[in-house]
Amino acid sequence: MSKKRQRMSVANLGATILAAFVGAIVVPMPTQAQTTVNPENRSVRDEADRLLDLGYDQLKDGKPREAIKTWLYAIGYYRRVNDQSAISYTLARVSDAYELMGANNPAQDTIRQRLGYANTLKDNGAKLEGSNNLVSFEIVQHKLESATKLNRETLGLSVQNDQGLNTAIALNNKGLIAGRYGNHLAAIKLYYASIKEYPIREEIGEGYVYVHSGDSLMALDNYKSAIEDYGMALTIARQHRNYPLMSVASDRLIAAYLEVPNFYRIEELLQNRSSLALVMGDRETAAIVQRYLGDLYLSFGNLPKARAAYQESYDFAAMLEDTSSLPLREAYYKLQALEKM
Repeated sequence: MSKKRQRMSVANLGATILAAFVGAIVVPMPTQAQTTVNPENRSVRDEADRLLDLGYDQLKDGKPREAIKTWLYAIGYYRRVNDQSAISYTLARVSDAYELMGANNPAQDTIRQRLGYANTLKDNGAKLEGSNNLVSFEIVQHKLESATKLNRETLGLSVQNDQGLNTAIALNNKGLIAGRYGNHLAAIKLYYASIKEYPIREEIGEGYVYVHSGDSLMALDNYKSAIEDYGMALTIARQHRNYPLMSVASDRLIAAYLEVPNFYRIEELLQNRSSLALVMGDRETAAIVQRYLGDLYLSFGNLPKARAAYQESYDFAAMLEDTSSLPLREAYYKLQALEKM
């Protein structure tokens, strides 16, 4: 399982997709006397490793629900050889899949189960990663008091154990908390401190921190600096062909340029955003972006380009399963209004 071990340090940086709720899992907590791995029955371990890899493939194919089921089977096999380190790692993957589906409660429950193994194994890396994830969930849920307390403990332990990545994530979380309280200057300082701590090969996480710093700069009406930080996030995303980060950074840049304003830059960004949505198979977003592009051309008085953009918006929306969707109706009304001009 050596190559699987290398994956254990990979940070969870995926984008959240809303999907149907799936039930939480319950994995028995370890006890201190159960930490010795049973080396017997190689076929059991091989099957667990195979299932671990299969779950990765299923998640890559956009099937998080199936990946969760597969990883649960893998956990069962790892339990038979009492490999608690592998169970801990697989629980983290299950939590990632739950989060990807938008099932935040099961994701948090799974993280807490993993923390039980991390404490027994005295695995500070796993403990800090899980704690950072819990802080992130609490921030989203506006549980700022508990998030602040756990973040303080996590940041202190990260620094104490020279955990660069977990320190960077903890600093970013501390910045998010400061931002939620309206302390944007303090938040920006924390974000930049976080960026300095990010290890090489963790650029995607760094890119999201640039997005957060841009958000605080926008709150302070510092649009020029916000554009610079959003631009850094977009550059990182393009270098790594990370579509979720490209989407987020592009959307933020469009909003920032609307405040400046720079309509020609907005035109370019909207065109790229529409293409990106199609690459990601998101026709609904492509339809919405094309409608915004049509509005932009209409504000320029360029009716031919506006008509072409609205038509593309209509065509993309017509490909959706819901033929009465809002994007389809809006594109239709835009085209009708244009015909009356």
